[in-house]
Amino acid sequence: MSERDTGFSAGTENSAAPDSSRSTAEFRAFATQGGAEAEQPWKMKAPGRKVALLAAIVIAVVVVLILIGIAVLNG
Repeated sequence: MSERDTGFSAGTENSAAPDSSRSTAEFRAFATQGGAEAEQPWKMKAPGRKVALLAAIVIAVVVVLILIGIAVLNG
């Protein structure tokens, strides 16, 4: 965030405020340590069957909730 986005002037020091340069340095160190896993964040570790089962359960719950909603509105 830039100074004008925060609403605080550059001369205002708040001892409770975190050091943003330290946070940036920590993030950069984390990003560089990511390795191959960081290059492919979309790669799933779960088997496809588990993902399909979870999707089916979510769809079933949505259908049941829709049916309950219709019953309540018509009742």
